[in-house]
Amino acid sequence: MGLREKKAQKVRAAIYDAMIALAERDGYEAATLEQVAERAEVAVSTVYRYFTNKDAILLDPVERSIGALAGHLRARPEGEDVAVSLGWAARAVLDLGSDELARIRRLRAQLDRAPGPRARLWDLVHRERLLLEAAIAERGGRDQLWNAAAAHLTLMIVGMAHDHARDSLDDTAPADYADRIITMLHEGAAAPIPVRAGRAG
Repeated sequence: MGLREKKAQKVRAAIYDAMIALAERDGYEAATLEQVAERAEVAVSTVYRYFTNKDAILLDPVERSIGALAGHLRARPEGEDVAVSLGWAARAVLDLGSDELARIRRLRAQLDRAPGPRARLWDLVHRERLLLEAAIAERGGRDQLWNAAAAHLTLMIVGMAHDHARDSLDDTAPADYADRIITMLHEGAAAPIPVRAGRAG
């Protein structure tokens, strides 16, 4: 990474940190881009150079991580079973240090209170799923339904692991919690997977 890219990354991080701090102090809706710029010690025009609006600032870490699951899947050994590779990919995106987990908890707390960014988050999750489906299709040679189900289940596991890290007093790491979910799903009848319903009579 060159000097210019490092400087841009530093500015983006300062703007994001300012947004989170203001949202925590005054509420997301009350925070203005002018306040963000002042707190980040940059010009308002600099904020607009990097972000179109407040939602884009708040969701920047999510936006920058789009495609991570697909990338980790593609990095797995070519002959490895796709389901095994998906388990490792989920673990890779969840294997986070304590500082990163704290940042994610702060972000998720704001998303719980801010309907605008939360709605935009669904678009980002959809993009992530499509990218993962494409990566699975490249590796799997299965049909489209299988690829879609595999992508949805993988994202569900990642989401549940993040939910657990946010909501639980249990100190299980998100990656380990994902392993527990995967194990449970592979236990067959013990897993809470819905059963196909018969015809209504």
